[in-house]
Amino acid sequence: MKRISLFLILAFLLTPARAAFSEVPDLKKAKEYDAKIPIKVVREIPLPKGYHEGLFYDGQHMWVCNGEKGNIWLVDLGTGAVDSEIEPPGTFTEGVTLSGKGTFWVTDWDEKKLYRVKVEDDKMVVDYDISLEPAHPTGVVWTGKNLYVITWTRGVTGTTYHLMQMDEDERLFRKMRIKRIHEPAHLAWDGHYLWITSWYSRLVYKVDVETFRVLGSFRSPAVAPTGITWDGQYLWITGTRAGLYQVEVGKGE
Repeated sequence: MKRISLFLILAFLLTPARAAFSEVPDLKKAKEYDAKIPIKVVREIPLPKGYHEGLFYDGQHMWVCNGEKGNIWLVDLGTGAVDSEIEPPGTFTEGVTLSGKGTFWVTDWDEKKLYRVKVEDDKMVVDYDISLEPAHPTGVVWTGKNLYVITWTRGVTGTTYHLMQMDEDERLFRKMRIKRIHEPAHLAWDGHYLWITSWYSRLVYKVDVETFRVLGSFRSPAVAPTGITWDGQYLWITGTRAGLYQVEVGKGE
């Protein structure tokens, strides 16, 4: 297993040949910000008691990550049953997404790492990992072009939140401060926009990745919202102790 430090990555990126990394000060609200994006709850599926974190949809099963040493559940959306479990690589699994190479990215809060893994016999086997220390990674999503990761960095004056953007070769080229979303948790990509859940405010935010403006928000049907994903037509949302909610999102004028 190969380990890569984020600081080494940054040092590499900031050489003259690859000086593509930039830090945007803030995710800002758009002038046309819509605080009441219309939604409709299509379906609710109860989940077993756990510490529900990130979601990932593979076309048949909903993967539900569980922090605090829990396994990843594969939930059949037809029956609502947990068909199987996958053992994660760390001790506090936050999120999982495709890597774009037939493998998966996994974030772990306790280990402060971003893992690339393959799944063998219901167990995640680490290909390599990237240390994000001192930051704790939470949400992660692959758009087909870029990887986005939310991080929390705790200090004596409070917690700082960032959104990191990496390309398919794991090169970090943008890092922006998240100030307008308190306790950002997890990420979804609907093909056009990023969606970010706020564990604190119970809001879900819509973000334009071309301008990095927050376009609007809606109130999550799940209390303490964490995991969020896109199934091709609907968003799915869960919360720390909540079930799964299938949500239809309106355009929001």
